[in-house]
Amino acid sequence: MSTAQIRELLHDYINKADERFINLMYGMVEADMQEDAYEVSAAYKKILDERIAAHETDPSAGSSWEDARERIRKQL
Repeated sequence: MSTAQIRELLHDYINKADERFINLMYGMVEADMQEDAYEVSAAYKKILDERIAAHETDPSAGSSWEDARERIRKQL
């Protein structure tokens, strides 16, 4: 099914939908719009770039997810 066909079906469905569904759809659209508007600050981007560079230099220096999760669980 093409994007144009999906849009048409969604328009038709929304025009006939009940209030609960309209509110659910609006919530999804609003969350999506907020994600698109999010920008990473220059300071945070610098930190991320440094961490990526460190990983590329020595990929084995970090911990596996399993090790990190176990350390966190022991602290709880």
